[in-house]
Parts: sequence; structure tokens; C-alpha cells
Amino acid sequence: MFDKNVYSVRRNKLIKALGRGVAILKGAPEQIRTNDTEYPYRQDSDFFYLTGYNEPGAACIINPNDKDNPFTLFVLPQDPKKEVWTGWRLSFEETVNTFGADQALDIAEFGKKTLEAMKTASKVFTNLNHDKEHQHNMLDMVGQVRKEVQRTGGGPEGLESIGSIVHGMRLLKDDHELKLMQKASDISAEAHSLAMKACSPGMYEYQLQAVLESHFVHEGGAGPAYTSIVGAGDNATVLHYIKNRDQIKDGDMILIDAAAEYEMYASDITRSFPANGKFSDAQKAIYSVVLKAQKAVIEASKPGVTFQELHDLDLRLLVEGMIDIGLLSGDVDEVIQNESYQPYFMHKTGHWLGLDVHDMGNYMVEGKSIVLEPGMVFTIEPGIYVNSKSDAPEKFRGIGIRIEDDILITKSGNKNLTEAVPKEISEIEALMASE
Repeated sequence: MFDKNVYSVRRNKLIKALGRGVAILKGAPEQIRTNDTEYPYRQDSDFFYLTGYNEPGAACIINPNDKDNPFTLFVLPQDPKKEVWTGWRLSFEETVNTFGADQALDIAEFGKKTLEAMKTASKVFTNLNHDKEHQHNMLDMVGQVRKEVQRTGGGPEGLESIGSIVHGMRLLKDDHELKLMQKASDISAEAHSLAMKACSPGMYEYQLQAVLESHFVHEGGAGPAYTSIVGAGDNATVLHYIKNRDQIKDGDMILIDAAAEYEMYASDITRSFPANGKFSDAQKAIYSVVLKAQKAVIEASKPGVTFQELHDLDLRLLVEGMIDIGLLSGDVDEVIQNESYQPYFMHKTGHWLGLDVHDMGNYMVEGKSIVLEPGMVFTIEPGIYVNSKSDAPEKFRGIGIRIEDDILITKSGNKNLTEAVPKEISEIEALMASE
């Protein structure tokens, strides 16, 4: 259920941070798919975070200098002829009442009101997203206002990304966000279990994709939070493989990286399992190394630990494991120093998660790795990828394994939001053998 107070609290925090600055934000534009059809609409994350408004054709001004109307929403006016095709729009009055705006105006007034707000602002903040037209318009208007008021010494000093304030806010999830993220995680976890049970040699990757994505929607999700990865055999060694068109063969290892978006919030899960339901010795060897590293990094995730420390732990355990099973040779420290592990592990241990699957927020602050705090949510996803062209021992070639969970930092440690998906070898084999 929509709660306008959630967004009001966030705007009040922003207003305090703005000082005499002003936030002028544009909603995401619609994206054309083919000719006169559009992709399903998805609002700009920063805009949604502050307003809760999820319809196209919108903008807002959050202005501490306007005591009467600090929050103005600009929306498309009602148009019965168009609404027959695209759905009914709220009136301006209904928009105010629903979203807690001080006023709602026609989007046609956005340009004029933007210039007025800039004249009393010390700095202008906006969402520097993929809408290049909006970026250019904002730069032009800042320049125009500075010319108009330069003799009085007023006007904005410049244009800055709203992310310099909001992305730090988004890094710490509130209770409202955590409920939505847990729901997204629960839906995604169920889908992964269903995919494991459904899998058998002879199927096609896209058929497993259909199992996952139909469950996302069936349970109330908007669909996938990102393009689903379903890779069989050598395809599992390609980090962002998304074709999902090949037939699954007996003996293949399957890597599925897929999750639902629920009420704008993402989950992100990866599981790896044998197509025939039984791990081979080589698959089991690599999988055990990845699982050991992932479990250790999750256990180490708690307040006061840095993001880099988690990656360093993950890397060391993966390298130790790869040496133990004969995938690498040499001294652990030397392998890490000369980066000879990179053909098999070439990415970071995880990333922030929230409104975006690769959510906003700094990983480094003043040259130092960020320290984990309660309310942060991120993925932990070690992996080992041995493609068929590798010079690794033949028994390991064509095996790609990643195990990924979504971790919330709590006051006492952490909570695994996606722990419901089996990942122990015995659990996976038992699930795949069940009817």
C-alpha cells in the first residue's frame, strides 16, 4: 500500500541537506520499442525515491526557499481522449492528496517554474540520468539565470547531481524498503527452486527462463529486475550471458542469475546446479570452493567491516581453493599479487542493491573503502569460471559457477534475505530428485 509519509520523510531530509539549494528533477522519459510501441514504463529511481510517483511525463521541484510550496509536482493534465488508450490520470487535486505535494501543476509549466526557482537558489541539483535533453536544458537554464542576475550577485553557483545527496540516503534502507526487498527476495527464491526442480537435459535455456519469469509475475512482481541469465555448459562462464537460446545437455552445469522486481525494488540471486541433478566430481570440486568462500564472507559481514575487507577475504579463499583442487598452482600471496587468478575470477565480490539492481552509493570515501552500517544491503557473489578454451585441466573446462545472495547489515551482524534458495550440494541434489 502506498504511504506518502515515507516519501515526505525523505524529502524533509533532502531539504535540510539542500540548504539554500534547489532540487529540480525530471521523471524518466518513455522509451520507444518499435515504431509506435513503448517499453513498459519504469520511473527514474531517484525521482521515485523522493516522490513515489511512477507515471510518465512528470517532474518536480523541491525548493527550501519556497516556504509556501516547497514540493511541487508537475504532471500531465487529464485528457479523456488519450486516457481511453493509456489509462486514467489523477487530477491536480488528486495528485496533491495522493502524493503529499504542496501543489500539482501542468508539466507545461515546468520550464517557467524552473527558471523562477533557480533565481533564488545557491546551487541547482538535478538527476543526471539518461535523459540527455533534460541535462542540456538544465545547463542552458542555469547559464541563462546567471546572466540575468549576475549584477545582483545572486543565482546558482552551478549544476550538480542530486546523487551527491540522495545516493547516500539510498544506501541506508528504511523499514518500508526492507519489507519490499524481502518480498522481492522471497518471490525470487521460490522461482529458483522451481527452476531447479523443472530442469532436465534436453530442455532449452529459455524454458528455464520462462519458469522463473512467469513466477515473478504470478506472485505480484513487475517481472525480472534485470535481464535474466540462464547459461548451460560453457555459456555459464560468460558473466553476462543473456541469449538463453541453447539446448541443455546432460552433464552441463547450469548458472542462473535472475530475480524479481517488486514495487520498484530489486532482488538478485545466482544459483548453479547440474542439469541432470547430480554433481560430477569436477563440478563438486569447484562448487565447494565457491560455496566455502561465500559462506565465510557472509559470516564476516557486520557493522564496522569494510567492503574491501570482504572482497579480500573472498579472493584469498577462492585462490586457496583453486590451488587445492589443481586449477591454479603456486603460493597464495604470489598468485594474488600477480593476479594470475583473473582468468577464473575477474569481478568484485558484490554490489549495492535496492531500487537499482546495481544500486547507487559510494564504495570508497576519501580514498578508503566504505565501512558497513546497519541498513546497507548488498550482494555476495563469488564465482569461478573455466571456459572451454582455457588451458585449465580438461575436467574443469566448460564449468561456470557463481553463488549469490542478498545480505542486509543489521546491528548485530547480518540477515540473508535470500537464504531460502538451496545451495548446499546435498540440498540441491535432493530438491532436483523430488517430484
